[in-house]
Amino acid sequence: MFYSFDVADPQSGLHYRLTDTRLADLSLAPKPEPYSLGKAIAATPNPVWAESFANAPVETIAAVSGALQDVILGTSDLRPPIISAMPDGRAKRHLTALVALWREIGDALPEGLATARHVLDLPHGQFLSTLPVVDGSLDPLAPPAIKALHDRLKAEFRSVPAKPAPPQRSDRLIDAIQTGLTRPDMPQMQQDATLAVWGLRDPAACADFAAARARSLIDDGVPARQIAVLIAGDPQDLARAFSAQGVPLSGLPAALPTRDVLGETLLHLLLAKRPPTPAMVLAGLCLSPLMPWGSQTGRDLAEEVMGGHFSGGILATDPEFHALWTDLRQPASSLPQLRLLLDFICNRMTNSDALRQRIQSLQAVLAGDGPPDWDSILRAVQVDGCVAGDPVRTLEGVSLWSAHESPWRPCRHLLITDFSEGLYPMRPRANALFLDSEIAQIAAMIGLHLRGRTEGLARSIALFEAQLGAVTQSVTCLVPYRDLAGGRLAPSAGLSLIGRTVAGLKEASDLIVDLSRVPPADWPVAAHPVLPCAAQLPVPTDLWLGRDRLLELRRDEDGAALPQSPSRLEKLLVSPLAWLLEEIGASDMGWQAESLDIMLKGNIAHYVFEHVFLAEVDIPDDATLNAALPEAYDAALRRNAPFMRAGVWEMERATLLREITAAAHRWRNDLIALNARILGNETWLYGDAHGIRIRGKADTILGLPDGTVIIVDHKKSATAGRRKRMEKGWDLQVGLYGAILGRPFRREGDGLDAVIGRPLGIAYHLMNDGGVLTSGVALTAAAKGRDMGDAVNVHAVTRLTERLAQVGGGQIVLNTTSDRDFFIKEAGFTPYALQNSPLIAAFMREDDQ
Repeated sequence: MFYSFDVADPQSGLHYRLTDTRLADLSLAPKPEPYSLGKAIAATPNPVWAESFANAPVETIAAVSGALQDVILGTSDLRPPIISAMPDGRAKRHLTALVALWREIGDALPEGLATARHVLDLPHGQFLSTLPVVDGSLDPLAPPAIKALHDRLKAEFRSVPAKPAPPQRSDRLIDAIQTGLTRPDMPQMQQDATLAVWGLRDPAACADFAAARARSLIDDGVPARQIAVLIAGDPQDLARAFSAQGVPLSGLPAALPTRDVLGETLLHLLLAKRPPTPAMVLAGLCLSPLMPWGSQTGRDLAEEVMGGHFSGGILATDPEFHALWTDLRQPASSLPQLRLLLDFICNRMTNSDALRQRIQSLQAVLAGDGPPDWDSILRAVQVDGCVAGDPVRTLEGVSLWSAHESPWRPCRHLLITDFSEGLYPMRPRANALFLDSEIAQIAAMIGLHLRGRTEGLARSIALFEAQLGAVTQSVTCLVPYRDLAGGRLAPSAGLSLIGRTVAGLKEASDLIVDLSRVPPADWPVAAHPVLPCAAQLPVPTDLWLGRDRLLELRRDEDGAALPQSPSRLEKLLVSPLAWLLEEIGASDMGWQAESLDIMLKGNIAHYVFEHVFLAEVDIPDDATLNAALPEAYDAALRRNAPFMRAGVWEMERATLLREITAAAHRWRNDLIALNARILGNETWLYGDAHGIRIRGKADTILGLPDGTVIIVDHKKSATAGRRKRMEKGWDLQVGLYGAILGRPFRREGDGLDAVIGRPLGIAYHLMNDGGVLTSGVALTAAAKGRDMGDAVNVHAVTRLTERLAQVGGGQIVLNTTSDRDFFIKEAGFTPYALQNSPLIAAFMREDDQ
């Protein structure tokens, strides 16, 4: 922690901002007690915030922690204040709760304040070296605790005069800015080289630009120590960019942030015991350093889990590992079972003693014999945030400034790398427990100075002015348009404050020079490209892989080539490279939390239809159908989406059930109108078509009274999109099932005796609006049936035949940049295969036409 005043080094005379580690070394301060309010709040929640804690524990802990820190900093001795003089009321009740919490945690204090309290209590003459303070360096908005520390050091070591400031100029834009951002009579100047505002794509691009700018300044003769970089968040991106430019940064943490692995693992263990278990929780456990298996085994197991495979087959060769995996997946329905499972798991994990101590801290919520109160248990788990090491500062190197602290040394040139909304000045936070009127009342009654929104805003503006005031030559503001997750970012409010100094400016945003679409090589500081790389090679039209049996890459245990599926062939039709990556197991392995996407909705709806419209059984009446739907739906959720059975998914769960119920009744009416009989559901079809073996599962096979057989594919979508594709002749999937039945591979009990040799048609049933689209048969009796003719797949089959010939000869034709528009506009469908992997876009060539 930096204290907001400067001290002078007795040997070198250097003036620097004092830190808690330096102060602790010179005062022989003991190691501070761990400061963690989460456990104290969870153990004895005060009525003031008990209800909030029950509903939002993380947010409540953060709010109470901030309010208590304000109380601690508002004292002049860092001791709990006496509040008996306060009149009864809301302010006293809230203040009493905070003081009680402070007493509950004992001697623990927020970062840096335990050392400050040690010095305030230290008798004179106990320091290892002198620490004179610098006159005029104390932040006028510093809280009472920091002012008391400043006065304590000044009383023992006196003070030294500040070094004379360089003569002030008034002919530059930066000089006008430094006169004060909020003064009503701010002077206006023409924009010059002392201020630049650049707009870039995201924080990573801002880091690259800042590094290139620093490199160019150094090459122009500016010492690295005379350049500063200002950032509010994690500096790791800056470290990467500056390292790539060969520019040293002074002020980076000594070590990477450390995670609370024990806390994270315990939280994941408990989440794995509460059904339904999210797949990402199990994947996180696979990767935990506390697991006894190796890191590569953990990665392989996690990838299997995220791919939907939970058996843990790769652990089968080690009985201990497999037993641990079984215990990890086993849910707990009672507290004794939960305690037993946790004990079994700890027995097989590394660092088990430390993990047991964490579990022991939860005994209050784990004791008993009833079902687990999961909300209470999970709230009681304390996961500490990442802790970074102390910064390492060197004389030579670009200064790294924190947006939350005053500059620790002056500079000539300042680069602000995240000049975005909420920063510069920082958005003040409201006190979570006190109104501004109550803050004034507390200050008047007991002398405790808390910070309200007004004081917070004044502090933020003063801090920003101090940061700008430490610069002598130029300020460069970098505005990221998006965060690293792709969300839009607005420019900082400081842009409007700075814009007031620029003469003739209509809008503050006019200051921004947009570089978001400019490649780094063309940046104004492009003398040193951020990431030097070889010249980009032209993308070829195709890849020749030197083998002519690409359709036989996947093989079964006996070495026989596995057949293709209709979905794989559709991927081949769109992108041979996407098809190849899937064939060799190189698909994109991106993780994401469970979500109710269109594919999952389709799987759930298919399962329900399969179990309420049974093969070789009469079509159910309305009452039977209504009775069967909820049970089949619940079974579908257990099988396909167990996460949706949790309470937070109640609205989505009910909505999907209504949609499936409506679709089922429409389908029932169509079946009755056709007088159709269901011959099979989820029927495997295996045969030879288009010169290759194909195997796929038909959703439903219908038999009509005239002997016609219809292969039906249920789609959880509306009619318009599928109709457009069929009209353009680019439909493929269901037509392949008909082709399979032309040359089937029969096996005993395949259920095809009633199908082979009969007139054949295909149909899509579009669940969202009940549409039925057919080819090869006209369902005139169906209310919404529409015959699309016999040419629904003419172009798709032609393209597929070309693709099969190409890959059969070892050729992978690469996609062009116009393919997406072609498939959407000319073929009538969205080519999802082009989004399967970043490699598809990386090897996409410009269209020559």
